[in-house]
Amino acid sequence: MILNPFPAITAMIAASLLSGTASAQTKWVEINDDILVAPFNLTADEMEELDIYDAAGKRIAEVEEVIGTDATTPTALVIDFDDSAGYGQTGDIIVPFDQFEMTESRFVLNADADAISGLETYED
Repeated sequence: MILNPFPAITAMIAASLLSGTASAQTKWVEINDDILVAPFNLTADEMEELDIYDAAGKRIAEVEEVIGTDATTPTALVIDFDDSAGYGQTGDIIVPFDQFEMTESRFVLNADADAISGLETYED
């Protein structure tokens, strides 16, 4: 039996990102376009440019990149927040998968501005 390490790896990276300790040690790479992003059942290419909404239904951002620790292991999204979204972010922010939910009609961010403020900025 082969165990899938993906959930454990994602959980470790997410915990590190949300605790504000993530960092300089993580070398992020863009995921190949044809790789399936399992939590959302979309390819990396399909994820890019998706609009992101808050829980109230307001468009707040879009997906810029799908990234991971190697080109075939997606673990986070690079998000470009709208200036008027109220998240106070400049630049592209790395947000772990567990902060998102795909509803029937929208891709929703379940983190508030305080949670996002401690996350790493993506430098490509």
